[in-house]
Amino acid sequence: MKNQNTPLTVISFESRMALPMQRLLEKKGIHCISAPTMKEVPLEENPRLFEFYEKLKNGEFDGIIFMTGVATRTLIKTLEQKFSKDEILETLRNKSKIIVRGPKPTAVCNRNNLPIFLTAPEPNTWREIISVLENHDFIKSKKLAIVEYGISNTDFINQLQKKGAETHPLQVYQWAMPDDLEPLNTAIATILTGKADLLAFTSAKQIENIMTLVKEKNLEGAFRRALYSTAITSIGPVTSEHLSTHQFFPDLEAKPHKMEALVELMAKKGLSASRQKKKKAVLNLVYVKDSQQITETKDIMEDSPFMRACRIKANSQIPVWLMRQAGRYMAEYQSVRKKGGFKDLCTNPDLATEVTITAVERLGLDAAIIFSDILLVCEAMGMRLTYEENHGPILGPPIRTMDDLKRLRPSHTATDMPFVAKAISQTRKHLHPCIPLIGFSGAPFTVAAYMIEGGASKNFIATKQMMHSEPSVWKKLMNLLVPALADLLNTQIAAGCQVVQIFDSWVGQLNSQDYETFVMPYTQKLVRKIKKGTPVIHFGSFNASSLHLQQKAGGDVLSIDWRVDIKQALQIIPKRKGIQGNLDPTLLFNKPKAFLPEVKKLLQAVGKRPGYIFNLGHGILPGTPVDHVMALVDYVHEWKM
Repeated sequence: MKNQNTPLTVISFESRMALPMQRLLEKKGIHCISAPTMKEVPLEENPRLFEFYEKLKNGEFDGIIFMTGVATRTLIKTLEQKFSKDEILETLRNKSKIIVRGPKPTAVCNRNNLPIFLTAPEPNTWREIISVLENHDFIKSKKLAIVEYGISNTDFINQLQKKGAETHPLQVYQWAMPDDLEPLNTAIATILTGKADLLAFTSAKQIENIMTLVKEKNLEGAFRRALYSTAITSIGPVTSEHLSTHQFFPDLEAKPHKMEALVELMAKKGLSASRQKKKKAVLNLVYVKDSQQITETKDIMEDSPFMRACRIKANSQIPVWLMRQAGRYMAEYQSVRKKGGFKDLCTNPDLATEVTITAVERLGLDAAIIFSDILLVCEAMGMRLTYEENHGPILGPPIRTMDDLKRLRPSHTATDMPFVAKAISQTRKHLHPCIPLIGFSGAPFTVAAYMIEGGASKNFIATKQMMHSEPSVWKKLMNLLVPALADLLNTQIAAGCQVVQIFDSWVGQLNSQDYETFVMPYTQKLVRKIKKGTPVIHFGSFNASSLHLQQKAGGDVLSIDWRVDIKQALQIIPKRKGIQGNLDPTLLFNKPKAFLPEVKKLLQAVGKRPGYIFNLGHGILPGTPVDHVMALVDYVHEWKM
């Protein structure tokens, strides 16, 4: 591992500005391996471009969207083969409104005195273009020409079309492989042998050419394994987003999104990012040497810190994952959320996979939890389920009587929710091979409470009325839920989950006697139906006086509420059970210097007890600063057992 006196080795994939990039890095004392990945090739034999220009002259486009500076310059230069520059610029000024994605096309337009109608704000992705067009009511029924960069952005085009635009994409240049492949081959060999500390990506297309080359050489598997321990830097969100489509997630992203800022970022944070990435790879027992993966002879998944804790084995490191680790507090989640509503994220396997993996990779966590929702099973059983902004889930009509139960049907996950298994198998395929994947369901009580109340509730009056006044209805509802939830959990296990968690989020609304009489027997039944040998984490909003009931209800690891004193929990819960928790999630709104002492107290109380998993005592709250979450994860990982 590098020390402070050993220069970092950075591989730069910049092409057009390769030499300036190398000089900037070397001025910072960084060893740069320059490996240009592409060359720009104008589409000079481009009849579509001249067809576009004729339509432009005829006033057939409401707007032209320039995606890059290179595309804007190339458009004008190519058209100059047949038309004068003055005529081209006059046509652009008068025949359509100009929309630009960022500062580079803006600069080209300004140099040519082209009036700009709209500019996408930072971070200058296609999503900001959509937003600014919507704000100016300039999408629906509009004919929009999109002057693209070397690769077509189908997500952007699809969203424009979905919102009512008529789109006319136009490519004016392409990215080809560089004429001299030797520097790129040398860079790939350096990465495969573990000698690169940082990779610097400055364009979305770079990873495309790199992946094409490693696939041609049958080195894709080795290359992906090598990147487990190599830090990735990105010039900005467009490049980061494209990297993520290949399941590579940047450790550092420049802001502002310029080459100089990227170099400054690597100089300041590159060493720590590289150390963290290499440390994580070692902890997960993955090593790359001479293009080969070397693993321990034992099952590396089972020997991961998280799985050892679930099996109540001693650990050299405290594993950490966080409830709602993929959530609204993350910009990456918000970006994906724009592709559809919350329900779309849960039921679209591609989107669920993306947000699941992004969270664990971004934060450096020890386990992933599949992105889903505990109430989807209610829809599979015949209820209507919607999610309303600022109101949460709405279920209807509520289940209150024996006749209402007739509207419910048995749920079979494979046929009623096929997206569940598909999302898990896709996630497992792309997830780091040493990172366990958690599946989950709601506990029978919590799911039943939603079905009875029709959504969230403060007092759960209807639920408690059913338990006490209509016990036969309650019993039948619970007996319908248990097999449905067991099938859901076992389907997740079969699809690729190593661990499952049962969420009893509302159980804190009950007194101990009601829990023991009306709830615990059904939770026990559910736990018994889960595939033998699969660790079960049982989360509930129990107070300290009812922890013995949580233990009795079942589960290998008990996840405890933030309101429970960890010292009391350690005394009550027997050592044959694991413990997960239980930091107050609101503490993360404070700066790390304020909340880390609380983390320290918690870890000191746990000591060396086997079977401990660090988590919050509830989910991460919207608005939590991501850098605070990362500081928390780093602190727990650096804690000496």
